[in-house]
Amino acid sequence: MSNRLLTIVGFLIFLNCTVIAAERKVWIDSDPACGMGKTKDVDDCLAIIAAIRSSYLNVVGLSTVYGNIPLYEASATGRNLMSTIRDLEPDSSIPPVYNGAGEPLSEGSVVPQAVRMLEIALSEQPMTILALGPMTNIAILLKKRPELADRITEIVAVAGQRPGQVFKVGSTPILHFHDLNVRMDVEAFDKVLRSGVPLRLIPFEVGMQAVVTRADLVALKTNGKLDGWVGERSTEWLDFWEGTLGASGFSPFDTMAVVYLTNPDLFSCDTISAKMIRRRGLFVVRDTLEVSHSIKDGVEVIYCFQVAEVIRNSITDFISSPDNVQY
Repeated sequence: MSNRLLTIVGFLIFLNCTVIAAERKVWIDSDPACGMGKTKDVDDCLAIIAAIRSSYLNVVGLSTVYGNIPLYEASATGRNLMSTIRDLEPDSSIPPVYNGAGEPLSEGSVVPQAVRMLEIALSEQPMTILALGPMTNIAILLKKRPELADRITEIVAVAGQRPGQVFKVGSTPILHFHDLNVRMDVEAFDKVLRSGVPLRLIPFEVGMQAVVTRADLVALKTNGKLDGWVGERSTEWLDFWEGTLGASGFSPFDTMAVVYLTNPDLFSCDTISAKMIRRRGLFVVRDTLEVSHSIKDGVEVIYCFQVAEVIRNSITDFISSPDNVQY
């Protein structure tokens, strides 16, 4: 084979790899709540906008699930978000929104529309699932069609913690966050954990290393109509973090999972054993998803515990233009 032909073949292979990289299929499972009140998390919406804007990701579907808010509100929020993106950034590729589970996994769980559509999508092509809420939809899918586990490239989930870890925020000493996505449906998360699907955990530990301040929101609102729209809906959430929690800004937990999907090299991660652990307190019993090298009979996962300094203060730049942030 001539050098010229080798060069042409190499270039075609490069182009093919570039297309493949740019078309990584992602299904987002989420409980969006932006604009639903002062104490309602806006981060799902920030994460979804960043994922849709990234040329490295092809978001093929968005399923809703109860969590931050009831299912009907999450579905309405998701559809409103997609409609707004379509209106304000017409060139964006907008995924369909499907109604998911409205309550925790049980023996009598009805198969919702979202699970049926995810089943069809996975039958057509392998894909990554970005799990930003409780794992109920995914657990129902794996219960109904366990053979589809091999079609899920990986699940990137906002969840997990080390033994004894407390997610304290701000200056208020008695307030801290729980691993809510796990606690909303422990059985579902346990089923997914044991399904054999590769699981990547982007926990609060790493999410809290980034912060969105008031200055960030002011800058975000000047970047364009969509950024202004979501910036306005983030203001009350920031007010809650500042006024009630005594924090300097809010942590963009879900957005960090999108950063991982597009820039995994920015994260320090560990292959580690994970297991659902029941912890008994003085007044409560809580189940937690814990990771530790000393856990016996656990499941191997990838647990990310640190993100590069360069992304910590540029997260709103990433939301605005995920392909153009310089690292």
